[in-house]
Amino acid sequence: MFVISKNDLLNWVHDLASSKNVLAPVLNNRGETIFEKIHDHKQIHLNYQTTMVSPRKFIYPTRQDIKQPSLNEIQGKIIFGIHACDMHALSVLDKTFLGEFKDSYYAELREKTAIIVLNCNKACEKKYPNFILKGFCASMDSGPFLKLKKGYDIEITDIGKQQYLIETASKKGRELIAKSKKFKKALKKDISQKIKLKKSALVSFTKKLETKGLPELLAKTLDHPVYKQTADSRCLSCTNCTMVCPTCFCYNIEDNIAYDLKTAGRNRYWDSCQELNFGKVHDGNFREPRLARLRQFVTHKLSTWLEQYGCFGCVGCGRCMTWCPTNIDLTEMAKEIQKDFKEGKIK
Repeated sequence: MFVISKNDLLNWVHDLASSKNVLAPVLNNRGETIFEKIHDHKQIHLNYQTTMVSPRKFIYPTRQDIKQPSLNEIQGKIIFGIHACDMHALSVLDKTFLGEFKDSYYAELREKTAIIVLNCNKACEKKYPNFILKGFCASMDSGPFLKLKKGYDIEITDIGKQQYLIETASKKGRELIAKSKKFKKALKKDISQKIKLKKSALVSFTKKLETKGLPELLAKTLDHPVYKQTADSRCLSCTNCTMVCPTCFCYNIEDNIAYDLKTAGRNRYWDSCQELNFGKVHDGNFREPRLARLRQFVTHKLSTWLEQYGCFGCVGCGRCMTWCPTNIDLTEMAKEIQKDFKEGKIK
């Protein structure tokens, strides 16, 4: 473990950016934090709340030419300052794309990307005109501090007094640290401070979800009226929830042929289970009703994902409900089902 001052940390990132593609949180002209390539450490904005689009797009692009990858995809990159929940989300995507069936496109970008995780010292919460973003990663066991032991390269924690605690988790991370002499060996008090901050961060959450027994409950209450009520009165099937979710992995393939019939391209792009034609096959649509599509999103994230990959598909980032036009909250739907079960209305 190491410690480094904030100024030295930013200067280190600046030096990395002079020779590598470094993607970090920056403020755009609307005051929103986004991840983009930086050229100067002064662009970096570390004190940020959850971004609308997660950093997964740099490893699993929204649209990808799989016939002829772009130069940006071929070159390696460093993602600096992603939150613990987003790192957890990448580990969930790893189970999909690097599991029994290995996706070579994802694997190549994942291998060429170094990831530096920033722990959150308090729950993410930000007020928007019609909704308050409230993270609940503590309930999903995906934050606010990193719990993974692998899959990332460096973990950083703001321990106060303009100091950061640095922990490496891979050879790639150790090589990056070796590029600067500003990293000093951490003292026992620095490690103790991290433990103290982690405890205080856990009690800062105002949004919570009880997950014990939830997957089994959702699996046996597929006909609960909350799905139809929400689908009929609020859901627009706009697909926003799946576009901002950091763990959604569905995609479609599109072939493009030039009019001269001499050149062709093949693109992979994000698809959504909330889109009407997603479930359309040769003999009909197996998920045509809106309530079925909404139910698929909720139950997949909070129930059936465990059967597939042994973990929840929700990391508690709060994006889906924040950027839903009608602010549909899957945790409130789950809580309504839990309430009816406790009151004996359902068995």
